[in-house]
Amino acid sequence: MRFRPASWRGSLGWSATSAPVALLLLSGIAVGPQGINLLSEAVLSVLDSVVPVALAALGVLVGLGAGHHRAGDRYMFAAACLETAATAIVVAGGTAFVLSATIASTSWPVWTLPLAAGLCAATSLTLPTGNPLEPRTAAARVAELGVLLPIVAGGPLIASLREGAPAAGLILVAQASGVTLVLAAAGWLLLTRASGETEERVFAIAVLLLVGGVTDALSVSALLGGLVAGVFWRYAGRLPREAVSRDVLFVQHPLLVLVLLVAGAHTDLLPLSLGLGGAYAALRVAGTLAGGLMARQAVGARVPSDLGLHLLSPGVFGVAFALNAVRAVGSDASILLTMVVIGTIGSELVALFLPPQGAGT
Repeated sequence: MRFRPASWRGSLGWSATSAPVALLLLSGIAVGPQGINLLSEAVLSVLDSVVPVALAALGVLVGLGAGHHRAGDRYMFAAACLETAATAIVVAGGTAFVLSATIASTSWPVWTLPLAAGLCAATSLTLPTGNPLEPRTAAARVAELGVLLPIVAGGPLIASLREGAPAAGLILVAQASGVTLVLAAAGWLLLTRASGETEERVFAIAVLLLVGGVTDALSVSALLGGLVAGVFWRYAGRLPREAVSRDVLFVQHPLLVLVLLVAGAHTDLLPLSLGLGGAYAALRVAGTLAGGLMARQAVGARVPSDLGLHLLSPGVFGVAFALNAVRAVGSDASILLTMVVIGTIGSELVALFLPPQGAGT
């Protein structure tokens, strides 16, 4: 397929729903301990404390958009589930094979690292649109809906790693979700009594800080905590929903930059890591293309025939999930983060050389 140079300009620019993900990850590697050490270990230890808030904000954005129903959404959701499942299965299965051939053992249970890699690879969303009335292509809607299942499934996975058993992990997720709902309800009460926009902004940011802080203290998924809070605010009422949406959108780009720079700075550039990252990128491309074909077969012309090409760019949520795992589990998850960062950069490059033919219908 012929490479279009215009794709390079698009990949380096900001828009409402996209960001130069690969460039920011490479910048993080360059200024981190593996590079010029501008983001030294001491600086990263400070920035790491802010990361759960940034991850919670990304989850809130997804949650706020989860309730926007559009015509044909059930077909888009079916397509998103098929594409997500296919990508996750291909990447998880391939990662398990590669790990068994290259690493004798890891500190994680044998099934968790491949599954985590599959969940990271299954997303293709950078940022949800902040305007519910903004027109979306079918491919964009599939990308938005496709991020829900990995976030929901990733919460228990991270918690089970923290607790050492799946059942204990589910209990921890239920408890953390209950605490998050209480905080979200408290924020809703405060926002309904705010006397002005400045006070609304203070309350909204304060509640976001609490949600991120609680998930970090419990070592659970900040993405899932943010999603729970976002869904609550989506249905709690118009005033809180609009206030939170406005204020989170106000800080989304700085927080996104923080997540990608910190993730890049934490990357270990070892030969094994580079090899695993390359394998992850290849598996993700294969899984995404296969999933796009399955979705097209299932829902027909409601999605573009080259849906997989529209979803090749991995976005930010896979990196965010891997960074969330590092924050919750510790250094044991560093191999996952490195693999996902390198694989995300590789997937972005592949997406540049395999641009979709249409606009996404």
